[in-house]
Amino acid sequence: MEPVRYYLEEFGAELQKVYRASSSRCISIVSLLPDPIPGGGDGPHTRCAAAFREVRSKPLFLFCYFFTALIDQAIHASLRQEHAHFDRLAGYPKLVGILATACTNLHPAVLLLAATLYLRDSDVDEATRHFGCLADFFIEDYHVFLEAKYPALTGRLVDPGERHQALHQLFRELSSALALLFVPTSLGPYSCKRPNRQLYESWVRYLNRGVNAHLRHLESTQL
Repeated sequence: MEPVRYYLEEFGAELQKVYRASSSRCISIVSLLPDPIPGGGDGPHTRCAAAFREVRSKPLFLFCYFFTALIDQAIHASLRQEHAHFDRLAGYPKLVGILATACTNLHPAVLLLAATLYLRDSDVDEATRHFGCLADFFIEDYHVFLEAKYPALTGRLVDPGERHQALHQLFRELSSALALLFVPTSLGPYSCKRPNRQLYESWVRYLNRGVNAHLRHLESTQL
């Protein structure tokens, strides 16, 4: 299935299935990794991991979860006064770790690191194409959501100048969050497996170039 169609038609249901298995508002990164869950048993990580194993295309799922978690965290960081309203609309499960980080939102880029663990060498070109399609789609979708859908659904950011400023703040935050200096470089301590760093960084760079191009466009059209 083409990646944007997967996002629009299947991802939401698969995310809800994995999320419900976690029995909390969070999904732990360890449940999305190919490693066995430490300790086994029937805990929330094990149930969530079992639900994730049923996902047909794990890289596509992880890509889409990355883009949804990214907008969630970016709105929280850049538009704090809007996040509660956004959260009620989206209801995205938070991405967390385990133990000391069990209540801490992880940088969503760890989902891209995880995606590389599910790729064979023969899958890399197709996965990169899928990621590029989703990156292009979501950059525009982030804009359309905040420009038109969010004000219509909430009655907030109805002033054009206020809305343009919010978009600028959002894309500036996205740009900062995707700078290679600030993204995670490994899955430690959640997995001992080594992700494909070169592939991962090429994905992040592609998305950040698109975000920065959109940011420059916003700056050139300030109201």
